[in-house]
Amino acid sequence: MSIPASALSPELLVSTTTQYEVYRDNKQLGVGKIELKPAGTPDCWSYSQEAYPSAWLRWLSGDILEQSHVCVVDGQLRPVAYRYNRSGVGASKENFSLRFDWPKKEVVYQNGDVKPLTDGIVDRLSMQLVLRDWLLSEQAATGKEPIGTKEVKFADRKKIDSYVFQIKAHEEVKTPAGTFKTTRLDRIDNDKRRAQFWLSPDNGYIVVKAEQQKEDDPPLKLLLKKMPTTSPTNSK
Repeated sequence: MSIPASALSPELLVSTTTQYEVYRDNKQLGVGKIELKPAGTPDCWSYSQEAYPSAWLRWLSGDILEQSHVCVVDGQLRPVAYRYNRSGVGASKENFSLRFDWPKKEVVYQNGDVKPLTDGIVDRLSMQLVLRDWLLSEQAATGKEPIGTKEVKFADRKKIDSYVFQIKAHEEVKTPAGTFKTTRLDRIDNDKRRAQFWLSPDNGYIVVKAEQQKEDDPPLKLLLKKMPTTSPTNSK
């Protein structure tokens, strides 16, 4: 029997559109958008992340769309489908989609590959929702800023993988949308692939800044462009 979506943090599953500026090594590449909205089925949601490079880069990197369809089952987020699509040079080698067959406990890849599926596995986009729910739940339970680590298992392009995040600091961050007090999450399981997220506890732990870097490549950075537009409408 499914537990209603309210079993998760009530601040998590709210229709929201958030806009970002995208930078590579402090040079703006374009803009991006993250959107969460009801998927039309009770307790199910569409979560998407889009990036639009500036005109002079579009032929090379192309637009990016990442989309996850998730449902709340037994108080947990369960992905149903995921896809990653990029236009531009070399995109065909990166694009992929997944289908999560929970009755059969299988993740089915677009190319026909099948991987075993266990409880708690999500896709790499809905991982953001899992991390936010962890922070919101910890804050609600203790009344204090969360501490500790969180491992998230997810289906990636070729395999089932996992990241481990740790709350590293509480910092003030300046963005085009304003200055925010934030909780900083760092990926700590891989020194060669840095990932950091700055989330605002005063705004439901939305991401106001994010940075990713592979080895010595220039870092990729997101900065909140303006405060999100939010609607209380949900999937009930």
